[in-house]
Formats: sequence, C-alpha cells, structure tokens
Amino acid sequence: MKAGIRRVGAWLALALMLVLPARAARADLLDEAWKRGNDAYFRGDLAGAIAAYEQLDRQNVVSRDLYYNLGVAHFRQGNLGRAIWAFERTLGVDPEDEDARFNLAQARKLAERRVLDKIESAEREALWIRVATFFTASTETWLFLGLYLGCFVLLFLRRRAADDSRAALTAGAAILGAGALLAGVLLLGRMNLDRIPFGIVLPDMVAVKEGADAGYHTSFEVHAGLRVRMLDRDQDWVRVRLANGLEGWLRAEDVGRL
Repeated sequence: MKAGIRRVGAWLALALMLVLPARAARADLLDEAWKRGNDAYFRGDLAGAIAAYEQLDRQNVVSRDLYYNLGVAHFRQGNLGRAIWAFERTLGVDPEDEDARFNLAQARKLAERRVLDKIESAEREALWIRVATFFTASTETWLFLGLYLGCFVLLFLRRRAADDSRAALTAGAAILGAGALLAGVLLLGRMNLDRIPFGIVLPDMVAVKEGADAGYHTSFEVHAGLRVRMLDRDQDWVRVRLANGLEGWLRAEDVGRL
C-alpha cells in the first residue's frame, strides 16, 4: 500500500480568501483542520487524523487529497470498508489518480480475505454497467462526436467522389455511423447510471434485513467494501440492491454514499 498522506494546507485558506474574502474565517478553520489532521497522522494518532479529516468532510470540502488521506488513515486503522469508500470517492474526483486506484485494489483484496461466505456474483456489476463504464464519460463523448462527424464527412465526400470510390466511402460512412450509434448508446447508459446512487458497505459484516427495521428477518449478510445500488430510503434505513439482483435494507449509517 502507498500509505503516505498528502499535505494540503495553507493553499486552501489562500484559495478561499481569494475567491471570497468574507469567508476568510471559515478558510482559517478549514486550514487548521488540515494541519491538525496531518500532524496527528504523522504522530501516529490515526483517530485524531480521521476526526480532523472528517470535520473537513462535514464542511462539504470536495477534495481528492482529503478523501485520499481519509482512505490511508482508515486503512492503517483497519477500517477497510471506510478506506474503500474514501478511495472510491478519490477516484470519483480524479479517475486518473493512480495511488488511489492502487490502494483501492489492495484494500479490496484484504476485505475479500476476511469474508468466509461470499454471495455469488455480489461484486460483479451488471453487463450494461460494465460496458457503459468501460470508457470515461469524456472519452465516450469525444468518441461519439468524432464518429458522428466522421460519418457525415464521408457522406459529403461520397456525393463528390468518382463512381469507383463511392462504394468504399459508403461502407466507411456506415461503419462510422454504426460506431456513433454504439457510442451514443454508451452515453445514454452513462447518463442513466449517473442517476443511480451507489454506496459502499462500511462495516466488516452487516445483516441485510427484509424491511426497514432491526426486527425484520435477516435476508443475507454483506461485507465491507461491497458496492451496492441505493434504491430507496425510509428514515434511518436504505434499501439496497446487489449486482446479482438481491435486495434488502441496511441502516443508512452502514452505507457510504458515492
């Protein structure tokens, strides 16, 4: 595991003060929390570091470095579910963060080793989700635009081309048009996927209930780091669905929303 945290201190206060001077006091508070969290981490006070970083999180600070530091601290403390959640959030801000991707993989491997009885196909996303997320959203957008424009360029050239070239241009336009259609379907899938809130199971093991109350029968158990779809909420409970289609209810505090 790449366990070093990232120092993000005075620049945060400076940036906030430059954007909106009236929030200088809040910027100072956030900067102090960053410093307190980093200092606690390097002293070996993981609980103190997590408390400081979570204070920033509660202030709605969106930062890949914040989530990364939280992930590292939770990992070192043995809280794999929360570490996985934090690294997933890091990648949500910056999908190219290689350190977060590496640490996420290590945390997931350790979490899987702790599980005695795994639910079959609980961690394998549905095929349409895997296809829709194979590329990044920006790549899918540029791919669609490129193929779409390319198709019309070839059709335009076909109208002016000699007869012996038209067949090849027609075939090329058809291929690019089919590719644009596929890329458009991927984009629609991505848009649909973005409407579905996902969450990460936080405890090492937790019972999934048939209803939104602890008194209901336990349907099955899930383990730390498992990604679930969040379908509904009833007070302090959330209805979740696994990749294999199983559904049930968990306490909202046991699921970290992505």
